[in-house]
Amino acid sequence: MKRNNRKTGERGERAAGEMLGQKGYEIIAKNYRNKWGEIDIIVKKKVRDEDYVMFVEVKTKADDSYGEPWEMIDSRKLKRVENMGYLWCEEFSWDGLCRIDVVGVWLDIMGEVSKIKHWENVQL
Repeated sequence: MKRNNRKTGERGERAAGEMLGQKGYEIIAKNYRNKWGEIDIIVKKKVRDEDYVMFVEVKTKADDSYGEPWEMIDSRKLKRVENMGYLWCEEFSWDGLCRIDVVGVWLDIMGEVSKIKHWENVQL
């Protein structure tokens, strides 16, 4: 990954983590890696009296090239996140509810967050 792409991604992941924390999510892991790849952020929250673990994919855009953040996620990527989530559940003996969320982060020309959006329970 190019250095600027890595810095852009790290900035977006920080912003996503801050936003999720403000929304009451408890961050339990960042950049969790296993044989399928990496999950950007893993959070936990009570939803309708049930504990959920959410596997969060963060996509950050610093310009308009290659489309919008959600256009960077396809069914193959979601399947990889799902597989990584299954392994995380096994590793940490989690048998509760899970879902995949996506956070899109837009940065302005100065590298500051201009917009952030959270999509919950993204389906394949």
